[in-house]
Amino acid sequence: MLRLTSTIRKELLILLRDRGGLAILFLMPMAMITLMALIQDAPFRDYQELKIPLLLSNRDTSTLGKTIEEGLRSAKIFEITKTGQPESSIKQSVKGGDYEIGIVIPENATTILNSKVNAFVNAKLSAAGLSDSLKAAPAAPGELSLLIFFAPDTKKSFKISILSTLKQFTSKLETQTLLDYFSKELNREGTLSGKENKIDELVSFKEMNTVETPQEMLQLNSVQHNVPAWTIFGMFFIVISMAGSIIKERDDGSYTRILSMPGSYITVMAGKITAYLFICMIQCLLMLMVGIYLLPLLGLPALVIGHSVSAIILVAVCCGLAATGYGILVGTLFKTHQQSSTFGAVSVVILAALGGIWVPVYVMPESIRILSGLSPLYWALSAFHKIFLGGGSFMAVLPYALKLLAFFGFTVGAAWLFNKTKNK
Repeated sequence: MLRLTSTIRKELLILLRDRGGLAILFLMPMAMITLMALIQDAPFRDYQELKIPLLLSNRDTSTLGKTIEEGLRSAKIFEITKTGQPESSIKQSVKGGDYEIGIVIPENATTILNSKVNAFVNAKLSAAGLSDSLKAAPAAPGELSLLIFFAPDTKKSFKISILSTLKQFTSKLETQTLLDYFSKELNREGTLSGKENKIDELVSFKEMNTVETPQEMLQLNSVQHNVPAWTIFGMFFIVISMAGSIIKERDDGSYTRILSMPGSYITVMAGKITAYLFICMIQCLLMLMVGIYLLPLLGLPALVIGHSVSAIILVAVCCGLAATGYGILVGTLFKTHQQSSTFGAVSVVILAALGGIWVPVYVMPESIRILSGLSPLYWALSAFHKIFLGGGSFMAVLPYALKLLAFFGFTVGAAWLFNKTKNK
């Protein structure tokens, strides 16, 4: 026990004497969290919070044009500018970036729609032997097309969403028009009593929460993503300092002198892990405080940490152990400080990119998402998201914690085996 406590004391004294390095360990992740949360605030907002500039040319003064325009305004996500410009001018305005979307509703669109419905109804009733009006029915009119212009950089998923929304605005009107014409023809034939045929909503949609938590906990924003993400990144970046400490001890002979004392290699590593784990926990606490108190002062939402403090502590400790175990492995495998620092920094950045630290995993390609499951940073981030966004409990994050502990055990075991083989 004395050997363990002495090792812990030695490591903490070394860290405290290097005040510049200690400040970097704490201040750099805090600066990264603040900067990235500010930069990514707008991209993380929902479209409902934004106003999409839309240029509308409604040349139809009847039902169809009014229905589409009212539907666009009721959506409350468009900043609508009405214009009487020709199609070429609207196209240039959207192409030039002045507007995200341009919509042209052609003249007499409602008249064309009614004519198409009339021809369709007459054809169906005549085929059923209920009417002979097909003989006198006019020829079906030409195509009814609404012109939609999108900005060149508009994503395909956004285009599909807008087209679906416009189709929703027109589908009920189409159905109502069909029903009115069928009723009119059947009434004329005496097969249907005269009644108002108003279509009500047959299917409604009700949004339900998946967890019993306040609504703000269910929204992924820049704060809810970046605070846990860069906290994990900062904890894993301790690998550079930890590996450098191991290599320095090996180069100046301190490691040999330590091994000459009574005790085992495991005890020495346990003391080093405990000291650096303590640093990781301070890092984690400071990062959470930044999210809760500092970011709201900069106009960002406050970090919502859920209601399970025990789950946060479990994930933080397991993440710290995984980071320190990785530091032990890197410091044991490499011979020089340049090798360990370069490999440690690059490998942590790669694991962070795969783990969803830079951007959320769900926006990555399928092949990258498969590799993300191999990153310990992904396990830690998923656990924090389950706590912060889903109100996860201790048991909910236990599988992720066990994965992190397994990674810690693997790295420390591999370092011990390599060191034992090298000493032989």
